[in-house]
Amino acid sequence: MTACHAFSAAAGRVVPGPPDRRLSDDEHVIVRERIAGVRATLDWIENAVETGKVDMDTELARLLRGE
Repeated sequence: MTACHAFSAAAGRVVPGPPDRRLSDDEHVIVRERIAGVRATLDWIENAVETGKVDMDTELARLLRGE
């Protein structure tokens, strides 16, 4: 729960950012990759809470390592 709260708080501080700040195409790609990792991690957490199964599948582990 602490990690979820910290993530939400950090996102709330970072996402609005300066109104004139535009991301480059490369930055867009990186942000999309990181969002995919966050989504996969959140799905894993949700599944662990619902089922009690906490082992991470190989694909998620690779994604989180940036592979």
